[in-house]
Amino acid sequence: MTADERPTPPRELDQVSRDVLEELAGRDVATLRTMSSYLEDVATWKARRTDDGEATSATADPDAYPDDVPERASVSVTEIGGTEYYYYQWREDDEIRSRTEQL
Repeated sequence: MTADERPTPPRELDQVSRDVLEELAGRDVATLRTMSSYLEDVATWKARRTDDGEATSATADPDAYPDDVPERASVSVTEIGGTEYYYYQWREDDEIRSRTEQL
């Protein structure tokens, strides 16, 4: 692609209103970069969520686990009252253990 060629929207954006794409294409570079950063943040947030608003299981960095939580624990991130929490859950023998940490 040369500097004069306008990028072609990816197929995934075919369903997005052409008016929206035209509006974005008319914006200045600084605004587009700001929008891009915001949309990355939204995508990261949304990837952690399910359709019903509950947190999804996440793969956390084992080095970030609290000392008393085993590395095999599953981790969910949830938001309660505007505060995000890690919810760790694991099995010890016949019991299910859990721990919650504020992010």
